[in-house]
Amino acid sequence: MSREPRPSGALVAAIVQLDKATLCNLLGISQRTLENMIKAGTFPPPVRIGKYCYWTEMSVRRWQQRQFCVQENWEQGK
Repeated sequence: MSREPRPSGALVAAIVQLDKATLCNLLGISQRTLENMIKAGTFPPPVRIGKYCYWTEMSVRRWQQRQFCVQENWEQGK
């Protein structure tokens, strides 16, 4: 039984795309708030595909990690 070559791991993993409505629902913010955060440079810009905007799950996770970085690195008594 012959095996076909497999693409690299990066290509095998599916990229999870979040549209604006889904993203806002997950973050608990309005679409206007999201737009303002993007304009202010405090949230990653979307990727436009046709007339729709998308964010990868990974970019949103990285943003969340940045938001909580100070809290996670906080040490009591400093």
